[in-house]
Amino acid sequence: MLTEVLLAALLLLLLLVFVNRKPQGLPPGPWGWPVLGKLPSRDLPLAEQVKALRRTHGDIISWRIGSRIYIFLCNYKVIRAAFTKPEFSSRPNLFSQKVFTDFTNAGITFNEGLGWQTHRRFALRQLKDLGMGKSSLEAAILHEAQCLVEDFGEHLGRPEPLPWSIHVAVLNVIWKLTADRRYDVGDQEIQNFNKLISRSLEIFSGMAEVYDMFPWLRSVVPSWLEDRTEIGEYLRIADNIAEFMAGVIKEHQESLDPHNPRDYIDSYLLEMEAQQKEDPNCTLSLLDLRCGVAAFFIAGTLSVSFTLKAILLHLVQHPEVQTKVQKEIDDAVGKDALPTTQDKESLPYLEATILECLRVTSLTPLGLTHSAARDTPFEGYVIPKDALIMSHIDCCHTDPAYWDRPLEFCPEHFLDDEGKVVSKKDGFLPFSVGRRVCLGEQLANVELFIFTAALLKNFSFSAPEGVEVSPRNLFLEQKFVIERRT
Repeated sequence: MLTEVLLAALLLLLLLVFVNRKPQGLPPGPWGWPVLGKLPSRDLPLAEQVKALRRTHGDIISWRIGSRIYIFLCNYKVIRAAFTKPEFSSRPNLFSQKVFTDFTNAGITFNEGLGWQTHRRFALRQLKDLGMGKSSLEAAILHEAQCLVEDFGEHLGRPEPLPWSIHVAVLNVIWKLTADRRYDVGDQEIQNFNKLISRSLEIFSGMAEVYDMFPWLRSVVPSWLEDRTEIGEYLRIADNIAEFMAGVIKEHQESLDPHNPRDYIDSYLLEMEAQQKEDPNCTLSLLDLRCGVAAFFIAGTLSVSFTLKAILLHLVQHPEVQTKVQKEIDDAVGKDALPTTQDKESLPYLEATILECLRVTSLTPLGLTHSAARDTPFEGYVIPKDALIMSHIDCCHTDPAYWDRPLEFCPEHFLDDEGKVVSKKDGFLPFSVGRRVCLGEQLANVELFIFTAALLKNFSFSAPEGVEVSPRNLFLEQKFVIERRT
């Protein structure tokens, strides 16, 4: 009996050693225990812990967290080289992301292969046709900016969080493109929708990450227990967003005029019908449409609205920059007009300030996760199939090789010796880089310019007396004092 127990223990030990074997050619970094790997500390953000590892292991780091192998890229040239490779353009099977695609590869953001290429090309073409980069869409953004100014004017002189209209203005731009709709600030439906998106982000950065690290948990956690946790809430939020989007698409199907497409959804429905007549196995589907449109809202709304908040927080911290931007606007734009992109050449300091805010405030410091489609040699290492690949954007944005004062807020980083804007710089990748570069980069830049210019032309922003604000606490509620400029 004792012999059998010892033999079983020995076999178990050998199995653990085999399972815990580190793949050959893997970049240096923490490996840890079987099953658990080396879990990150809860005292520091993961991005900060990777920065510390970089000092020991270099610019390419492997780290087994739970059941997953993560590869962190911490240098601009390395990230650029990696993300131009087709082998690193896949998306991983992560619970936190796939929950919004019915656990499929539907849509654009989390799709891959032929489906991804087809949908990305279609989206780029349609967004351009629908006004991205054209005066028609800018007119819609200017209208939202005017509404934003009017609403901010109702919140003067008292300490309070930024008005909800800052989220609705951004949402309405996406609605204009995708569904030809517009909502008022007080509309309860759109407020509830935006709160769903914001709450999903909180869970995405919390309990959902645990399911990403230990994907087998979903098969062992009882559904009744899951329902009582944040995971259950996350699943319900995803269902609510899906139901909302499905309703919008159904309305479009019922009112579709083949000769007069109104928006992205109409154009997709018409293209899908045309392709399905020629090929029943075409890659366009209602599920792809729903997931793609949902991704536009989740990514496009949160990124722009939180960046606007970050810009205002930085300008509260640096009132001298706020004053300089406002003087530039006053000198270049008529008293009763809102700044437009036509004024950009006359507003280089404003544009440089927005770019500097994008540099020092990395909303997603580790970017969206890629994965390796196969075992791939890279920079002297072998990146194993299904490894999760993350770009440390914050390392690039604070790299002294590219920035004179990397840890300071300095709009001059984006101005040349003649005071002209230099927007394309090595070491700067707020919208990622390579094959998966953000679809909405051009739209986001126009929104940030027009909304920021409109607000600073009309208002000054400060912190309540005795209160310190911080862009590092971007997702916490912080109070501002808004004063109308005369």
